[in-house]
Amino acid sequence: MDIPLPVSLLLLVALSLASELDFTVEVPAGKFQCYFQAADTARHRTMEVDYQVIDGGDLNVNFMLLLGANIIVQDKMKTDGSHRINIDQTGDYQVCFDNTFSYQTRKVVFFEIFLFDANGNIDEPSVAGLAKPDDQLQEKMRQVGMTITDFHTGANRVKASLNKIEYYQALMRAQEARDRAIMNANFDRVTFWSLVHTLAMLSVGAVQVYMIRCLFEDNSKIGRLLRKGTRAD
Repeated sequence: MDIPLPVSLLLLVALSLASELDFTVEVPAGKFQCYFQAADTARHRTMEVDYQVIDGGDLNVNFMLLLGANIIVQDKMKTDGSHRINIDQTGDYQVCFDNTFSYQTRKVVFFEIFLFDANGNIDEPSVAGLAKPDDQLQEKMRQVGMTITDFHTGANRVKASLNKIEYYQALMRAQEARDRAIMNANFDRVTFWSLVHTLAMLSVGAVQVYMIRCLFEDNSKIGRLLRKGTRAD
């Protein structure tokens, strides 16, 4: 289905203004990948980045938060992490994941980025200025003892609660994916070593049966050798 041009432009604007983002990315073995997030000191005061390695190898990765060539935060060989920084400069901040230490295993990383305003709220574009005044609506709201400001405050409170619920749901999904990856890795490891031990037991049993049969066969070279060693003892 084709999206009309005005709608597509609105979607692009919404994405560019988004201040709460979450992604699940795959970092190939031996690779270093960065993702950019623009921040403006006129609108943003703090940035929070949360990440978890949910699949791959030992579930660890190197993490860096950069602004240009300056390293703001750095973690080494971590499974997860959470960092909040003050935004002192306007620019494109880089969220980087380093998997160069792994030559064979790719890593799947879930991470979220939050941009907060001076009041500690998630900075989002306000659509209140797009609304047209409606005298009849305001009169009806006065009749029921409510103002536009009260309604706007209540709606913002509900949205903040929904954002918090969405955050915890995303966190639980990431933890579930990581637990499932650990369970599958443990299952594969147990299956592999169980197969190895089973083959070893069968091989030892077969060798023992063969050697016992050789002891009772006169024409067997191995049997003569074993009987000779027994007589020597």
